[in-house]
Amino acid sequence: MDDDDEEGEGGERNEVLLEDDSVQGFFAHKEPVFSLDLHPTRQNLVVSGGSDDRAYIWQLDTGDQIAELGKHDDSVSAVRFSNDGSLVATGGMDGKIHVYSVDKREKCATLDGPDEIQFVDWHPKGNVLLAGAQDASLWMWSLPGGDFMHVFAGHSAPVTCGRFTNSGRNIVSGAEDGSLIVWDPKTAAIVRQFTSQDERFHQGAITSLAIARDDQVILTGSVDATAKLVHVNGSILASFGNATESVEAVGLCDVLPLAATGSVDGSLSIWDINTMRLRTTLRHDDSVTRVLWHESSPMLTSVSMDCSVRTWDARTGECVRVWRGHQAGIMDVALTHDGRTVVTASDDGCCLVFSE
Repeated sequence: MDDDDEEGEGGERNEVLLEDDSVQGFFAHKEPVFSLDLHPTRQNLVVSGGSDDRAYIWQLDTGDQIAELGKHDDSVSAVRFSNDGSLVATGGMDGKIHVYSVDKREKCATLDGPDEIQFVDWHPKGNVLLAGAQDASLWMWSLPGGDFMHVFAGHSAPVTCGRFTNSGRNIVSGAEDGSLIVWDPKTAAIVRQFTSQDERFHQGAITSLAIARDDQVILTGSVDATAKLVHVNGSILASFGNATESVEAVGLCDVLPLAATGSVDGSLSIWDINTMRLRTTLRHDDSVTRVLWHESSPMLTSVSMDCSVRTWDARTGECVRVWRGHQAGIMDVALTHDGRTVVTASDDGCCLVFSE
């Protein structure tokens, strides 16, 4: 009896207390979750997809599953609600995109053509879907019918990031060959191109991009440890070189002339884009994977492989909030419109909800 008691006491002494600040979670994936998105108008709905080849729609406040969407033949790498909230797309490493009616929870189209899907994005003013792929191409379809519209050829290596501009008049994409291309979605023609042949531009793969609210300026991050600020007229405005390793996450504030760049070295740098100077350097304990500026606010939320969610006041550099709960690195993050609730997707197979 005494030995058992001692073992019990020893076990209690060695117990690790895990911090969990989350208010809700979704745990059906069981394998790493790569992508998530919040419904644009019904902010209680979340879609998430991961390496279990599945995507789910679930409820933010309860964690309840609303729908299990059709299974892919490989990991689900990208999920996105349409901007009117009527449709949801899931893109897979199997090269397929499934599109569903949100209300009916019925599949309305299966799109194929590219190989492994790297990202999907919806046009801001219509149900037109864009996808970027491992085979260096981008594809565009009209939904819900699934009619093929264009293929965009111009990159020579996998397309890593891309999206419609805020007006929807152009598409911007970045690739592993270090090229950034501005496209005309009506014709699939190249409007502007920045490449590594220009020594002032990236000399390595582009990892991420952000577009200013007025669509005039684009910020890119790269494995070359820099971020570049360019104008759509072809000018290279600035090179931000504070990181020692790959810049994996970038963002532009929509109310102040500020840019944020997050790196594998754990640094989160805030830049003044009027003076093109470094304003402050903030830190995570591991690689920064995503940064999101709050809508109409100088507040910024970042997530990291250090398992934490941090919200900062970019004016002062103050870390106003730290949330923990994941047991592995955070791969994706979404914010409610008011910035008060954060949803995360992690390598630990869980999605967590954090709220003020």
